[in-house]
Amino acid sequence: MTSMHLNTEVLVMPVAQEKPLPPALRSFQPFSAPMPCDFHLVNLRTLQGEDDSLPSPETALILHRKGFDCGLEARNLGFNCTTTQGSLSLGGLFQGLELVSMQLSSLTLMYPLGPASSNSTVLHLDPMEIATVRLHLG
Repeated sequence: MTSMHLNTEVLVMPVAQEKPLPPALRSFQPFSAPMPCDFHLVNLRTLQGEDDSLPSPETALILHRKGFDCGLEARNLGFNCTTTQGSLSLGGLFQGLELVSMQLSSLTLMYPLGPASSNSTVLHLDPMEIATVRLHLG
């Protein structure tokens, strides 16, 4: 877990403006609560909208659930945070945004793996599984 944290630190990439001195960067915290220890955020990005001048309301979320050594006891994994046994509720995950709908998709986001759902916001992943979710945030 420490290796993953050191190797894949979150990078905030500001957009250069035409002002001579950009304002100081604020802390960026997109989630309302910490992610469980067994989930790794691979990518979170907005999707291309139909109009190039406006951002799309859809977001791609790619998650990877880590697998643990079979020798570890399920009750005490030795972490300072919690695991959810593969379940992650996406409904209240984003700070200040409401999840309108979610749709499981292929890794390339080209093929939907089911219909868009607005009532079920819980994602379940088995260990070492990757999931791509197309989110409509409002």
